[in-house]
Amino acid sequence: MRAVSEGNIFNIDKLDRAYFIYGEDVYPALQFIEDIKSASSGRAQGEVVVEKYMLGTDKWADIIDSARTMPLLLSSIRLIVVDVPSRKRQNIPREEENHYSNEEELLRAYLSSPSEKTVLFILFNQRIKGGSSLLKFFKSLPKDYIRIKELNSLKGKGISTWIRERVRSEGKEIDGYACSRLVELAGNDLRRLSNEISKLVTFAGEKTHISLEDVELVSGWIKPLIEWEIINSLEEADYQKSLLTLDKLIRKENIHPVIIMDKIHSFFNDILLAKLRIQEGNKDNISIFKEIKPHLPEKYRGLYQRKFKQVFRFAERVSIQDLRHYIEQLKDIDIKIKSTGLSFHELMDGFLFDYCKRRAGKERLF
Repeated sequence: MRAVSEGNIFNIDKLDRAYFIYGEDVYPALQFIEDIKSASSGRAQGEVVVEKYMLGTDKWADIIDSARTMPLLLSSIRLIVVDVPSRKRQNIPREEENHYSNEEELLRAYLSSPSEKTVLFILFNQRIKGGSSLLKFFKSLPKDYIRIKELNSLKGKGISTWIRERVRSEGKEIDGYACSRLVELAGNDLRRLSNEISKLVTFAGEKTHISLEDVELVSGWIKPLIEWEIINSLEEADYQKSLLTLDKLIRKENIHPVIIMDKIHSFFNDILLAKLRIQEGNKDNISIFKEIKPHLPEKYRGLYQRKFKQVFRFAERVSIQDLRHYIEQLKDIDIKIKSTGLSFHELMDGFLFDYCKRRAGKERLF
């Protein structure tokens, strides 16, 4: 099986009649759909047909009518996939989430007696805050009508385990350095990671082991986008350039704000640690760098030297007091992103203005 499924809820051998999957990263549900297609290929039950709908553009009446319609081939399995549009503001429901009593009755009637070979997937790639009438309705139904699951972004050991399982599903292994580097490059977005792993598997060919060098050669393009451009603009304390870079990464390169925040926050933490170790005077720069980047061996000279110079060049130009101030600001932004309707752009604009004003002076902001 190619994809890696998320826990016991995704069981190919025992499909539920309907699923409502929501949360920060619903990619495992998309993997599950691919698993069903792959597992059913060539079996007696016939072809798997996937029909996709967008709530709002498509009405519940039309979606349910399609679910009840018999497939052209009686042996076919039909997967109805309904995407719920993401909210513009995390705590404010969209109009598409609302539904009327007649739609509730329609959904309840269908889920109480669904088509035998049809599975309904409702996917809401959004962490739900401020309540949702859609989620409330599905939770009010009997448990055997629909499976409900919240999927949050994987972190720490969870993301490393997912990568290893995903690589093993392709008949290969990945070492610790390579795994850590892949997370450093691509973040914890499972769709992006899966795409990068597919490239790595193709690149590896007959090799059974994916190394750090493979990751650098195949996936290293993400690093310049996130670190070189953002961190270079931070080093220059150029407010206008920083805003343009941020806008480019989000709008044109489709880099998720979580990845950008993680890289900026990690960078300032690394510089603060370097400054503190230099101040203590117990370690030389090589030992300090090894503590900051334990998964980056010296044998990768180009990358090692580039990162080494970046850390200590920046450390010479900024005070510990200012570093702590920037880190606290970033923590505050992270809290506001999760608890308010303020946009990432609005919050980062304020941070970059303050940062560049402190570093370059007000006269150089514009």
